[in-house]
Amino acid sequence: MKVLSFLLRRGGLLAGALFVLSLGVTWALFAPEPNGVAADADDTLQVVYHINADDPALHLNALRNLQNHIDGSGVDRLEIKVVMHGGGVNLLQYANDEPDLRATVDTLKMQDVRFLVCGNTLDKRGIGLDDLYDAQPEDRVPSGIGELTRLQRAGYTYIKP
Repeated sequence: MKVLSFLLRRGGLLAGALFVLSLGVTWALFAPEPNGVAADADDTLQVVYHINADDPALHLNALRNLQNHIDGSGVDRLEIKVVMHGGGVNLLQYANDEPDLRATVDTLKMQDVRFLVCGNTLDKRGIGLDDLYDAQPEDRVPSGIGELTRLQRAGYTYIKP
């Protein structure tokens, strides 16, 4: 009963709420993974990068960040996909004419990074795969947003550079 009387005193309710909140945070930090198995340090990390802006500087910066991610984690430990829709598909259009961007895309592809383009965007804008640098039929997904959702549900970590 002492605990209840403490909580009823002025400020006690706030203290009680903070205590309960701290228990929840502690659980979140130290609880096992949802499937009951803790992630192994050697597990492959699945990551999806989301690019939807028409900004060549952002495109190059995002791809450099992606390379830094690979360099920091190791290419053997990552499975990376880049999903582009809206203005993001312009990244592969600009790569046709921009040597730095093209070289960065090539380097990332040699490290098994997949570049996926939104079919809805291509159809709406009348863009063909042949208008995009090194795009193949298997790089086209029906919907960029749909693909992001699917990948996140499959366990991919979402990154928006």
